[in-house]
Amino acid sequence: MTPEENVKPTWKIGCWTYCCVIGFALIVLVWFNIFRPGPPLRISPETTYITEPLTPDGRFVDYFAVLEQRTYPPEMQTDDNGFRVVFRALGDFMNETKDFELLKQRYEKLGLDVNRDKPTLTYIEPGEYFKNRYFSHPGDFQDIIAKENAKHALEKEEELQRQIAEAEAAMVLTANDREEIIAYFRGEFQYSFDPSDYWQLLQQSPDLHQNVIVQKWLEENNDALDLVADQVKKSVFVTPYIVGHTAFQLLALMAELYHDFRSMQALVHGLQTRALIRLGQGDIDGAMDDILACYHLGRHIEKQATHLEGAFGMAFERIAGNIPYYLNTETRANAGRLKCLQKGLAALSPQKGWGHKLEYQRFVCLDAITWLMRGVDADIASGATAARIFGLDWNLGFKKINRVFDEIEAGTYKYPQPSMNLVSWLTLKGRSEALADTVIAMVASPIERSKDDWPQNECAMNLKRIVLAMHLYEREHGTLPPTFSVDADGKPLHSWRVLLLPYLGDAELAELHAQIRLNEPWDSEHNRQFHERNLDVYRCPSNPSLPNGKTSYSVIVGDELLFTSDGLGQNITEHGRNMLMLVERKNDTVCWMRPDAEISQADAELGISSRSSSVPIGSNHTGGANFGLLDGGVTFISETIAITVFQELLRGTAKERP
Repeated sequence: MTPEENVKPTWKIGCWTYCCVIGFALIVLVWFNIFRPGPPLRISPETTYITEPLTPDGRFVDYFAVLEQRTYPPEMQTDDNGFRVVFRALGDFMNETKDFELLKQRYEKLGLDVNRDKPTLTYIEPGEYFKNRYFSHPGDFQDIIAKENAKHALEKEEELQRQIAEAEAAMVLTANDREEIIAYFRGEFQYSFDPSDYWQLLQQSPDLHQNVIVQKWLEENNDALDLVADQVKKSVFVTPYIVGHTAFQLLALMAELYHDFRSMQALVHGLQTRALIRLGQGDIDGAMDDILACYHLGRHIEKQATHLEGAFGMAFERIAGNIPYYLNTETRANAGRLKCLQKGLAALSPQKGWGHKLEYQRFVCLDAITWLMRGVDADIASGATAARIFGLDWNLGFKKINRVFDEIEAGTYKYPQPSMNLVSWLTLKGRSEALADTVIAMVASPIERSKDDWPQNECAMNLKRIVLAMHLYEREHGTLPPTFSVDADGKPLHSWRVLLLPYLGDAELAELHAQIRLNEPWDSEHNRQFHERNLDVYRCPSNPSLPNGKTSYSVIVGDELLFTSDGLGQNITEHGRNMLMLVERKNDTVCWMRPDAEISQADAELGISSRSSSVPIGSNHTGGANFGLLDGGVTFISETIAITVFQELLRGTAKERP
């Protein structure tokens, strides 16, 4: 046997050994990095954030119980809680809680008995009542339908004549052609009464209070609205949180909160409708009470723990802010009543704000990863399935969530898309944090999108205060404030913003007005000291980069508008009620005292834009801007509004409110 033959078997044995060793090492490496179970969860402030109360098995934090502990006031089960009084009287009037066990849970958390505490009042939303009445009592609608038929027949005939005139201008028509156009047009446009569409128009009509069906609705629902308006004045108005038997309770809570929102929204719509009815009847005090009741209800809901309730509260405030208080010259509010509304707005309890909702959202994320870790649901999520196959260090996942929320609270966190890099899943740390990133993206990111709701509503309240001050000025002087005051030679002295300072219901602003020398120009040596004064009421909080002393709000100047270039105040009754009084300006901001830098009608008629620097009307809000209306309301108008409709609102010729 040659030497080479003696070596060959030894080499084969050595190679096989090396392969086995390498293979074993790879298996150990893969097991250690991918399949090795991570350490058990350590309950601590660094991981679970809250250390008690725990679930019955003592292994996990009960985040739903934590939420209830931190949300429910001591008055929760007493009549000092206004919601308890309302719920006892009305019950589940919208029939939103289909599950009897959930309904029973709601009663119990309010200290009530589902069998003993039967509802004593009934309530139905005005729009729903109107629609139901149409189908149950069609005779009530005979006069309405007859009037609508006549109106639409006239409109149709006018449109027909316009079409024929245009056709004749374009070509010579034979008698037969004319008959074909008439037959087609009259056959194509048949009127059909729709109670929902009619209700939308009726709500905007100054004659709402004269509608017999609306009067019947008010008769049947007035007691319920009186109760709600009274109870929302209390300092406590808290709804309980109810969920069914599910592992992920905080996420399931969202569905039940939506049911609460539907019920609360129905009450807000009722108060809104009653305010408009009262305005038409000349009951200004009652209308002001209903407007403030809507604000109070919005504030109560906003104060609760979840970001969804924050969004609901903001929505209710927007409804309240858009309710007008000037329908016609016969039933206008006098200065005393306007001041009562002003005091009521100033006395509203402060909002909790966007940051207040972060703790709840942290709980949702931690509860979500707890649910994945427990894997108790039969229809288990992919993340929990992965946890059964691949090893995870849950402590790292919990810590990552807390670290992210600490950064969100500090305002330093950026919301990245979850990484699709599979390499990160090859290590225990990377895999654990990647799962946390997925939970954060699904649960935490939505709250960032609601961040602008609060400054947008603060901006709307600024506009509400300014428009109210303009009406107060008008009641005292007989005209709206001029665009600017003038000297003996007609030269501009001070902006309308300076003239309004004593009418904004703020003692500090009134004192500032007394310090300004009104007989000197706005930029005199004495008055220049006030140029960089930041007045919150004139600055949109959505624009934190606004330079000192600059304003976010402007009026539109035009010869036939509410504000003109001659320095003379205008008579409010000479203009259409559906008219813009105050607008937001994003670009080319000016000093709040400057008298000659408002937006011209020509520039305003370019529309709304948050992107184009050539369009002066815009804002830092997403998709549009807030506007103050001549009738006292404040509304948000999308930048996609038809330009012709927007121009009609500028001129006061619009048929409908925005």
